[in-house]
Amino acid sequence: MYLIRPVAILILCLLHTLSFAQADVKRIALVIGVKNYTHIPPLKNTLNDAHDMSATLKGKGFQVVEMYDPQSKRQMQDAIRSYFDLLQGNPNCAGMVFYSGHGMQVDGSNYLIPATANPQIKADLEDQCLNMDYVMRAIEQAGNPLNIFILDACRNNPFKGFYRSAEQGLNMVSSPKGSYIVFATKPGSVASDGNGNNGLFTSKLLKYLNAEGLNIEQVFKKVAADVATESNDSQRPWIASDYTGDFYFTPGSSSTAPAAAVPFVPQPTSYAESRVPEMSGVDLGYEDIGGTKIILMDKQQWASKNLNSDHFANGKKIVEAKSEEEWRNADKNSIPAWCYFNNDPANGAIYGKIYNWHAVQDPRKLCPAGWHVPTDEDWQVLNTFASPGAASKLKSSEQWNMGKNGSDIYEFTALPAASRGFKGKFTTLNEEANWWSTTEEGSNIYWAFYRSISYKGSDLFKAYTSKGSGFSVRCLKD
Repeated sequence: MYLIRPVAILILCLLHTLSFAQADVKRIALVIGVKNYTHIPPLKNTLNDAHDMSATLKGKGFQVVEMYDPQSKRQMQDAIRSYFDLLQGNPNCAGMVFYSGHGMQVDGSNYLIPATANPQIKADLEDQCLNMDYVMRAIEQAGNPLNIFILDACRNNPFKGFYRSAEQGLNMVSSPKGSYIVFATKPGSVASDGNGNNGLFTSKLLKYLNAEGLNIEQVFKKVAADVATESNDSQRPWIASDYTGDFYFTPGSSSTAPAAAVPFVPQPTSYAESRVPEMSGVDLGYEDIGGTKIILMDKQQWASKNLNSDHFANGKKIVEAKSEEEWRNADKNSIPAWCYFNNDPANGAIYGKIYNWHAVQDPRKLCPAGWHVPTDEDWQVLNTFASPGAASKLKSSEQWNMGKNGSDIYEFTALPAASRGFKGKFTTLNEEANWWSTTEEGSNIYWAFYRSISYKGSDLFKAYTSKGSGFSVRCLKD
């Protein structure tokens, strides 16, 4: 299929306490760039990306550990260990890791490729290449509260042994608690290498790292908007985050936060105070949502199945968009639409229907009376209640790829239903579950937030995407 190039992995660590003064903050970065591969053609601008990022970070007060063209997996590991040691020596630091070079996804795992690697079969990967989980485990052990993970992918696959077994793009990753994850394009997709001195995504990132007065969320939203615009919407960055604080790479004169960080703002504790972690789903009876059982999780009452309705609460029918052209036209004209996975009604009985966001936000209401489509805040309440390892607890006990099933202890029964891209193509069953929220992204009128579970991960990810995409809907009792 494709080999992808993660241009950047950023991990930023912020202090949780109100006494977190700017003078106490240490900024640490690790920059790795790989261009001159032994067995495949050199990459165009990966070292440019790495050198430019290193210079930019030094200008922002970061202590930068640099490694260019590492020859082996061991050299990459040594660099990460050095960075890990610095994090442990400065537990209240702001840290950043930037990787520019080849990478690939095989069987759901992501690998970074050193310069002399030449994997021909799957068994070579663990021996020659660095599994990204190694990076995540190291950062998690360091104990830093916020982790931002950014990946930029390129378009070619030079290792012939993986044309059939490698999957397109990178897979979602299971990252440390308090994460802020950014993909240069959505998981499973590929991105542009750019026409200038830097890759498209990195060029925009460098631009906004230097913009005064933008907090971390504003930086990445502007990067995402610019990339989508410049690529004519063929590359749409993907962001997943549960971080609620601020971080300023370049504070403005009016910024209220210190240069490095403001305190982490925890989620409200009122729900946590009354939760019963060992409680399984409580059957409160049946209502008019297809005979679906209602489950009580903390103070929320969720349906235990995805919505499978073809009409609004007032009885008005919703358009069924079967073909790719019909699906695209519905989005183009902001028409509410639904479909079955692969247009097979049998899938609706199991997974429910797939809806575009225009159906979610329609004033006629998608869920029946007494129910509503959750806001992103509603989803966060559920995530806080079920954490840590929310996905593992919410996933069904069967059907997930590679046996990565969950315990389903709350009887939420999150099945790995497929989704549909805004261009009308279906994803693969058994790999992930995605549900809409009613919350718009804010910086772009074409985007909205959703929640996602990967078959590999243990987290309930927050992300946003095109309103023309198709996801499941899980109703929440008013």
